[in-house]
Amino acid sequence: MTLHEYAAALRKHWLVIVLLAALGAGAGWGVSQLMPERFRAETTVMIIPARGDSTTELVQGSNYVQSLVETYTVLARSPVVLEPVIEQMGLDETAARLAARTDVDAPLNTVVIEIGVSDASGERARDVADAIAVEFADAVAATSPEGADGEPAVRVSVIAPARTPLAAIAPNTRLNTVLGGGAGLVLGVLAALGLRLFGSRMGTVEELQEVLGETPVLGTVGRAGAGGVAASLRDHPGGRVAETLRHTTAALKFVDMDQSRRVLLVSSAAAGEGKSSLSVGLALTLADVGHRVLLVEADLRRPTLAETTGVEGAVGLTTVLVGDATLAEAAQQWGHARLSVLPSGPKPPNPGQLFTSGRLRGVIEQARAAYEYVIIDAPPVLAVSDALWLAPAADASILVARADRTKRATLLRAIAALDATPATVLGVVLNAVTLSRSPYDSTS
Repeated sequence: MTLHEYAAALRKHWLVIVLLAALGAGAGWGVSQLMPERFRAETTVMIIPARGDSTTELVQGSNYVQSLVETYTVLARSPVVLEPVIEQMGLDETAARLAARTDVDAPLNTVVIEIGVSDASGERARDVADAIAVEFADAVAATSPEGADGEPAVRVSVIAPARTPLAAIAPNTRLNTVLGGGAGLVLGVLAALGLRLFGSRMGTVEELQEVLGETPVLGTVGRAGAGGVAASLRDHPGGRVAETLRHTTAALKFVDMDQSRRVLLVSSAAAGEGKSSLSVGLALTLADVGHRVLLVEADLRRPTLAETTGVEGAVGLTTVLVGDATLAEAAQQWGHARLSVLPSGPKPPNPGQLFTSGRLRGVIEQARAAYEYVIIDAPPVLAVSDALWLAPAADASILVARADRTKRATLLRAIAALDATPATVLGVVLNAVTLSRSPYDSTS
């Protein structure tokens, strides 16, 4: 993926990113509310050597004490010190558990030791810290060598008794909320990129082109309002939807340079992706640029052309196929002087048999001789086999994919199915794309 594609993925899935970030922050806050409060109290003691009679003895005593400070930090958390504290205060825990919530630190190059205790109660944390300091002083005195006067060579003095903490040290609600939000944000970004790389549906031309490979994207068609593409072209000929159809029609010139493909089959992988709308739009725009066009509705199972255009649907393709009318009699002018439409006609009980007969090819050849372009609105490729039976009568096919609806796998299956017929896929059109407002729009 390029940097532009990364940015496009983040823009498209910004709501996922924001939602996961908010959920992460909410989870961090919620966890903080469930966690019990913890308070910490700290007692500071100093290790003092026995008084010397000379400067040399004082220096030696100081050096001796500094060499033992690290050892004394271990002693302060040992059962020798903690068990008497547990017994004295009636704590319901072992020395190991008390040691786990006791921290002892000795600032560098000092003879000071800081004894901290955390507890659910601030008062109990204070009392336990002070009790540990007292027991620690007794343990140091008991383990220290005696001086010439029979007194311990080292003693402990409390220089800062513990105070009742005013605020809890845990949980840190602000930090947990920020960390949760950050984790959610990272997950949101990863989810957005994952949807871009592995999402089953395509919403942009770039995503569609990644799937198609060498098969070209002919263009995009904007999302039409009520009435569909036909109404948009009729009511807003200068609008964005009409302009996207003109761009798509112009693209046909580039993929068919010698203009030898004049019978075009329009289909989609599945139903509801806009093949009929594109067929109508393509026929109208081709007629608008000067071509004589016939639009054939070959979707005999779910016909919509008569309803969309308002033409008479009692006579149409099926009427011609069974010999009850000629092509010239059944085709009706609609929307443009150079555009004729051939609706499906009466719904037959056996559409598949009509398409497998040789009469269909004869009707298409008549249309080829009478018109410059023949647009065949075919059923979805993967829904029924009708489009594959129709394909040999066409020069090429165009597939329609609907933005954020058509799945990658189904589109590729449809392309593979049509590529196996004489009417190979000329390109794919991405339908129902949300269009941004343009300063060149004459109407909306």
